[in-house]
Amino acid sequence: MRLMHTVECDLGVAAIVRRSRSNLLVQEAHGRYKNHWGLPKGYVNSSELPSHAVLRELSEECEVDGKVIGVQSVRERLLDGTPAIFIAYLVELSDEATPTPGEEVIETRFVNADEFDSLNWISDAMHSMALAAVNSNQALRTIDYENNRGHPYMLHTLPKTWGGEA
Repeated sequence: MRLMHTVECDLGVAAIVRRSRSNLLVQEAHGRYKNHWGLPKGYVNSSELPSHAVLRELSEECEVDGKVIGVQSVRERLLDGTPAIFIAYLVELSDEATPTPGEEVIETRFVNADEFDSLNWISDAMHSMALAAVNSNQALRTIDYENNRGHPYMLHTLPKTWGGEA
């Protein structure tokens, strides 16, 4: 089997969990972003799909399980010559799920968009992702082909309402 060209890449993910005009946010407990606010996020491990990593990170930081619905935002940049890609997934929780802080965060809560400007954000890009998420119901939908293919295989594509179909 021929593979596409392999490139070293810094790959991160975030979970966008919406409730009305609010997003689930976390306040960081450690490191250079201690006390800063952002979406539940983290890195993708070796041999892990980004869509699986986002659910792992959500569980670690907020102690809840979710389901990936689609892709909401993608940030790309070069970091010291290395591509750095950050994918923000739209994630759904069950109605009874109650996020609570894991070891990596001080606080988890649903924050209304009206409060966003008063928060100390991890980055302007994270702030923009959160704001865009409450202002739009559009996202690339996610189709899981793992059972059909016999290995982890996800497709993120336009929903029918945009004229796309997989």
